[in-house]
Amino acid sequence: MSKVGFAITIGNFDGLHLGHRALIETTLQASHSFAGKSALVTFDPHPQEVLGKRPVERINSRYHQEQLLIQAGLDEVKTLSFTEEFSELSPEGFVRRFLVEPYNLSQVVVGYDFRFGCNRAGDFKTLETMGKQLGFKVQEIPPLQLGGRTVSSTLIRQLIRENRFEQLPMYLGRPYGIRGSVEIGDQRGRILGFPTANINPRVNLALNKGVYVSRVCWQGRRLWGVSNFGTRPTFQRDKPLLETHLLDETIDLYGEIIEIQPLAFLRQVVKFSGPDELKAQIVMDIKQARNYLERSKQT
Repeated sequence: MSKVGFAITIGNFDGLHLGHRALIETTLQASHSFAGKSALVTFDPHPQEVLGKRPVERINSRYHQEQLLIQAGLDEVKTLSFTEEFSELSPEGFVRRFLVEPYNLSQVVVGYDFRFGCNRAGDFKTLETMGKQLGFKVQEIPPLQLGGRTVSSTLIRQLIRENRFEQLPMYLGRPYGIRGSVEIGDQRGRILGFPTANINPRVNLALNKGVYVSRVCWQGRRLWGVSNFGTRPTFQRDKPLLETHLLDETIDLYGEIIEIQPLAFLRQVVKFSGPDELKAQIVMDIKQARNYLERSKQT
């Protein structure tokens, strides 16, 4: 156990929105108040994927989520493996094994809706009672209200599904985007005359399958593109990829970290009769994207 006192916050932190930022900022302030350290404890996979036996739609790509947590300014980020065995831990067992034993626990910061332990039996009152027994403080952060709505990952997923990308910065504190390393694909876009930069999100994204006008952020530059998120049914590929064709730019982005920010939904993913029909549709998609960018003065 560390001899330095720790302030710790716990949760899923999907999307790292402004409500999460409030938890992290309170944790940092608490650690500074007693000259201690700060830590964030989270879970992978998402608990609902284990408990509900279903994929959970994520806000960020795996890489983006990891980077946001690293950049949050905490001394430590700990990801616990969430399994069926883990889910059967009692609230008291979880606190002792994963908070008290590894850390010199001084303070725990949780959100207003935080639940933990088997059957979600633990809550703020449970932590408060244990804190009195074991010598740590507990602070509960109230819901953050913006624009008449409670900031939550559920709200953000809903807005993504509704393609309301312009509303997301209010709740995220940044534009919504999918960040990752550009991977080498099967070169079909290049063969068709429309090379793409491909990102594998490595999670089940909340983003609808479809074609978008997008902003591409790379090395401090803002570029524009047409992005396709889906499984490419024309070529019978089942792995979802985010593929982006840059407008008016030819750049070798393989291995580069880029962020794709969807701006507007153009159409759903469609299975075409072959490459020629697909190519004709891409030309139309590019024309629509340019019209959107001109109307919105993004160029």
